[in-house]
Amino acid sequence: MIKENYFLLNVAVLTFGTIFIRCFFIALSGKMNISSRVRELFTFIPAAIFPALIMPATFFHKGSVEMLLGKERFIILIISAIICFFVRNTLFIIVLGLAILYAMTR
Repeated sequence: MIKENYFLLNVAVLTFGTIFIRCFFIALSGKMNISSRVRELFTFIPAAIFPALIMPATFFHKGSVEMLLGKERFIILIISAIICFFVRNTLFIIVLGLAILYAMTR
């Protein structure tokens, strides 16, 4: 277990680092010319981050439902993807997926 002082120091350093990086790019953005192609590529970054958050939580987690052999998160991912195709509401799908996971593990 990490000591409280080290934890708070890590949080403070990471917070400062995140703010510094963001402020650095905001300060430079007025002095740099960004092409329209690069701006278009930047629009895909949020779409790339979402799978990077979801996939490890889905595939590198030990499940607790015996009859599904620990693959309940993968089944919920498939169900959510199918429903998302029709609904197209990200917040609704996240809440629905968490509710299904809670119901399956209880």
